[in-house]
Amino acid sequence: MEEKILELLKSVKNPFTEMDIVSEGLLSKISVEENRVRIYLAFARNTPPGPVSSALAWPVQAKIVKEIVETLEKNGIANLEILDDTTLQRYYPGDD
Repeated sequence: MEEKILELLKSVKNPFTEMDIVSEGLLSKISVEENRVRIYLAFARNTPPGPVSSALAWPVQAKIVKEIVETLEKNGIANLEILDDTTLQRYYPGDD
């Protein structure tokens, strides 16, 4: 299952760089446990510190998360949770 998800995520592009998130190193981990899929992204590690950088990065990150969700759900992969790999901030909640 992780390999299928990895291949699907290679089609998700960072709108700022036009690189896919796998090649760019934004995807750090895929975890599949029972029926829950957790995607860990390296957003915090790749955003310079400071409020201006965070404000500029947020729309790009939101677009990436939206595209991840659409890509995976379109391919029958549901019950997603998307988190930052450093802060564990949840960008997209799974069903609790």
